[in-house]
Amino acid sequence: MVRIEFRVLGTLEAVVDGSPVPITSPRQRIVLANLLMAANHVVTVEKLIGAVWDASPPPSARGQIQICISALRRALGSPEIIDTNSLGYSIRVARQQLDHLMFDDALAQGRSAAAKGQLDEALAHLDRAIDIWSGPALGGVPGRAAEVASHRLEERRIMALEDRAEIRLRLGGHRELVEELVALTTEYPLRERLWGFRMLALYRSGRQAEALATYRTARTNLVGELGIEPSQYLRTLERAILSQDSSISGDVDDGGAGTATSVHRPQELPADLPDFVGHAALIDALTATLTSEDTTQVPIAVTTGAPGCGKTSLALHVAHLLRAKFVDGSLYACLYGSTAQPRSTDAVLSDLLHGLGVAPAAIPVALGQRINLLRSQLAARRLLIVLDDVGNEEQIADLLPGVPGPAVLITSRRRLAGIPGARAVDVDMMSADESLTLLGRICGEQRVAAAPDAAAELTRMCGGLPLAVRIAAVRLAAHPHWAVGTLVDRLRDERSRLDELSHGDVTVRSLLADVYESLTAPAQTLFWLLSALEVHEFSAWAAAAMLDCETRLATALLDELADVRLLEAHLSALTGQPRYRFHGLVRVFATEHRLTQGDQKACTEAVTRSMGALLALAEEAHQRIYGGRFAVLHGTAPRWAGARAEFDRFLGDPTAWFDEERLTLEVAIRQAAELELDELCWELAIVSVTMYERRGLFAEWRTTHTIALEATSRAGNRRGKAALLASLGSLGVAQHAEDDGENLLHALELFDAAGDEAGSALTLRNLAHLDRIQGRPAMAVLRYEQALEKFRTVDDLGAQAHVLSGLARCQLDLGSPKRAETLAKESLALGEQLGNRRLQAQALYRLGEVFADSGQSSTAKAVFQSALDLARAQDDRVGQSYALNGLGRAMLEQNEFTAAEIHFSETVELCRVTHERNVHAHALFGLGRVYLGRGEFDTAEQFFVQAANAFAMQENTPWHSRSIEELGALRQAAGRLPARGGNEPTAGR
Repeated sequence: MVRIEFRVLGTLEAVVDGSPVPITSPRQRIVLANLLMAANHVVTVEKLIGAVWDASPPPSARGQIQICISALRRALGSPEIIDTNSLGYSIRVARQQLDHLMFDDALAQGRSAAAKGQLDEALAHLDRAIDIWSGPALGGVPGRAAEVASHRLEERRIMALEDRAEIRLRLGGHRELVEELVALTTEYPLRERLWGFRMLALYRSGRQAEALATYRTARTNLVGELGIEPSQYLRTLERAILSQDSSISGDVDDGGAGTATSVHRPQELPADLPDFVGHAALIDALTATLTSEDTTQVPIAVTTGAPGCGKTSLALHVAHLLRAKFVDGSLYACLYGSTAQPRSTDAVLSDLLHGLGVAPAAIPVALGQRINLLRSQLAARRLLIVLDDVGNEEQIADLLPGVPGPAVLITSRRRLAGIPGARAVDVDMMSADESLTLLGRICGEQRVAAAPDAAAELTRMCGGLPLAVRIAAVRLAAHPHWAVGTLVDRLRDERSRLDELSHGDVTVRSLLADVYESLTAPAQTLFWLLSALEVHEFSAWAAAAMLDCETRLATALLDELADVRLLEAHLSALTGQPRYRFHGLVRVFATEHRLTQGDQKACTEAVTRSMGALLALAEEAHQRIYGGRFAVLHGTAPRWAGARAEFDRFLGDPTAWFDEERLTLEVAIRQAAELELDELCWELAIVSVTMYERRGLFAEWRTTHTIALEATSRAGNRRGKAALLASLGSLGVAQHAEDDGENLLHALELFDAAGDEAGSALTLRNLAHLDRIQGRPAMAVLRYEQALEKFRTVDDLGAQAHVLSGLARCQLDLGSPKRAETLAKESLALGEQLGNRRLQAQALYRLGEVFADSGQSSTAKAVFQSALDLARAQDDRVGQSYALNGLGRAMLEQNEFTAAEIHFSETVELCRVTHERNVHAHALFGLGRVYLGRGEFDTAEQFFVQAANAFAMQENTPWHSRSIEELGALRQAAGRLPARGGNEPTAGR
């Protein structure tokens, strides 16, 4: 396996197995740079095009990007390092393979260590971060996008230099630092932080006059370049130097501001956790907010997250790290806002005033007077106020300072968006590595290291919830005779998992119960009802169906659950609709309530309604895509009546809806089978083919249909079984399988026995497709015509269009292009009549084939381009692959080799995603012809070998034979022997 490293903090460079790889093409360097700057994330094709060509890309831009990607894969010697998906590309690298990620890690570690007071360790990390740089970032990469990214990276480098200078000052290295700061302020004359460090370093070195002269130089630069006076920080520092203020002598941090004094300095913070783990980025964000030098407003930060996520632990950890910054002390109050009995504002006011040293007799009785006294006591004092477990904005509106001086750190399950100027940070679940670290710190690192698999499984069961991990670790620490696997075994049964996640008075269940009790009764009911759904996440329509109510009401209840973090909510990037999901342990808690309090019959009915809503929405999405209820069989499963009212809200883009609910459909099919809802099961599977076919999701197609087939077979549901067998046979047309023909013949027998004309017609059509692909055009025509007659009987216009397109291809294979053209145009007319753009694209592709086979390559190009435009408009990747392949073929006929290569290459890339094997084989064949036309015989031979093997795997005898013929002609043209050992196609012997 090759070892690949990338460098962007200097000249762009790729190093493979220790040797630099030459990437001389400017376009390839731009593409690689953009992928590396978004490492492990998708970069869209549109973004890459914009980076390469700015605002004037050529028509072939997409294809040329693909050529760049292919060239980079070859240069790096690792095709899998660059992934392809429907939106674009991503480069997969570990953090130690890419220098800017290593820099970010070292910088974060340095800042985290500094925040903890570990200055020597912080300095070592910052030295390492800065040493990674070798010159200006992204050197040798042209273009505006690279310039912007380079400036962004350079800003991070300067900040690292500033952080290092601050650490060295705090460690007493002021004398050695002066020279470096002179150089830095010369290079970056507008960075006030660097000027301040230079002034301090000079002052602490006994050079007061030079320190004051430095201030004047800084002021001259700022006024001359920007027309502004120095900041409050520099002005205050100048005054402190003039007065020889002891606060800047080097014994304390250089905050620059004078310190307020108070007789009473409260220190009310609860203890910090000695084993606190993670959240370095959040610590930095909270620290920056709370220590802001903005003198116009009170700094307010809010940590928010789910029950047990560690909001309070993080807040207290940050508060302890900042104690030296808040010289007037700290106040703490818990408001119990997430419980059924939150504390009143009046009571908290009294506590805060007591903490500030106000005697009980001096506290006013009137609420308004208490509020005014608190604000007066807080004014201009460097205090940190921690308000824990706040329920809502109203609960603390009267507790906040009125003028700058103090800072406020709040924890809440809600985001408290109504607090002006507050910065909220979401405390997420711990990563797997962080969970293992915390586990080891509490129960013993050697114990975790001795059982890594069991430890990983234990933290997975805790779902990254810090409270759960901590309890599990404490339980192991309290039972030294237990193996880690012992606790894992005790947690496996979800029914008792929450019993095991308890230690003394600390339990996950009690924490969740407090929140649950604060809910309204309808929200409580929905909470445990939703746990009956096995889906990973869900939309508002699913909740509405379960309650059999309007979506508006269901959404309000879902939001109530999300507000207190019993559900996680996010906005879908595909449909723009809210999506909701359970955390694993919260689902366990909800399931407990459902099994102990819920009516099980009512739960099953609710699940059935939800699945009925899913089926109704999926059928409507199919109808909107196809322009009618065409080419799909329907059964008698119940549809939720309320779904119709939600069609327009959720199905504005039916294709996006299918993409959104892809996993939902698969899980629902499994759950329907488990609940013996066989009719729902097979109908959900059949309607999902709309998505599986368009996206090339053949493995999911087969998996879901196999599950549904077993369910219908157990139930003796003959029609459902026939529908599934016919669909599996259709899958076999796209993805060769040994039992595809048998499935179709069995389905035809069942449909004929039941007198089901629509089912028989669909099966005959699929058998005809199989005949055509396997080189039996005459038999295919016979079956297509039988299917066409039946489809006309049942008035299925969409299916008729499919059949006419297939007949057109058969007539081409039989040497009747005029008849083929007539049939293709009839198919196109039906697609236009239905307003079905996908059918139109398929008919246009077939018509393009007619013109291409007739030697009318210019006309074929125009028709294929129209098909491609329609397929792209619908994000139909399978349709795009066919149209692109057709365009490549038409270009090839006109000896436009570069254009043909671009289209065939893009086809191959699309097929990596869609697994469309037939068009993939044809694209490989096309690439063979491109390189043969250029006289590049070695490359042509490779592609013909791949094509021959691909056609053989599909039992496509005519095209397999043609590939072998082309291979023989190529070898003869190259003057080679008829066969060359390892390069001969494996399936063509």
